[in-house]
Amino acid sequence: MKVGVTGAGGYVGAGLCGKLMERGHEVVMVDNFYNAQVKDVHGNKIVWADIRDREEMEKMFADCDLIIHLAAISGVAECDDMPDKAYEVNVVGTANIAWMCRKYGIDLIFPSSMAVIGDPIELPIKSTHPRNPLNIYGLTKWVDEEIIRTLSKGKFNALVFMKTNIYGEYELDGRGITKRTVINIFVNKALKGETLTVHKPGTQTRDFIHVLDVIDAYVMAVENLPKGFNISTLAGGECLSVLDIAKLVRKYSNVEIELIENPRKGETHAKNFEVDTEEAKHLIGFEAKRRVEEEIKRQLGR
Repeated sequence: MKVGVTGAGGYVGAGLCGKLMERGHEVVMVDNFYNAQVKDVHGNKIVWADIRDREEMEKMFADCDLIIHLAAISGVAECDDMPDKAYEVNVVGTANIAWMCRKYGIDLIFPSSMAVIGDPIELPIKSTHPRNPLNIYGLTKWVDEEIIRTLSKGKFNALVFMKTNIYGEYELDGRGITKRTVINIFVNKALKGETLTVHKPGTQTRDFIHVLDVIDAYVMAVENLPKGFNISTLAGGECLSVLDIAKLVRKYSNVEIELIENPRKGETHAKNFEVDTEEAKHLIGFEAKRRVEEEIKRQLGR
């Protein structure tokens, strides 16, 4: 297949493009390099482009079979600090991609976020959970879901992944790919012998999924895309508190843990964040393989 990928130089995008190429797909890669980690994959250059420019997007992707639209302002704090930019990139940019998919009949895979639900009121969390985002990031992703739902009807197949918190690292063409997520931050601090700072109360939980499992899920979706419009949770099936994670890191490194005041607002502090994992299994046959404790041990060299 000919697959277009936005955000191709990012944490998920870079590894995904490499995996798609390895499986024989032709990949058209674009990124504006705002948060990109690489500028080429397996010797193929990533093209600079801005998803807010619909005409440019059509030039790049009009003859693709499918687009995986990863480009976004993804940090909660960053979106809250720059709401206008978050709207332009996350909403206008996604609308451009979805409109182009409608115009040319191109299938679409898109990552939404658990941030769309705010505080969970139904467990385990399913893709049908009511939306009540607590921050700008979650709000933009909710709007994106509805844009894709509306524009895809009768025109193209679309799969939206309501993904959970990503962690882990990997190598691509000899380069380490990582991101500042809570597990990765704690491991890197432990490697330096630094104290792990946990935002109070520390009992707030999330589901965690390894970045390589996420990449596997996208590849499976490309090669087995269900018909019509579908939303599915994408989770690792491990519901852990921030304090749980800190204790796991301490178990293999003996660093100290310190509870501090939470400087961030607009995030859920739910003590239970169990996520349904059957949706992705049913739709595309996906099951997460990697576990948090094993990844922590591996990164700490234990």
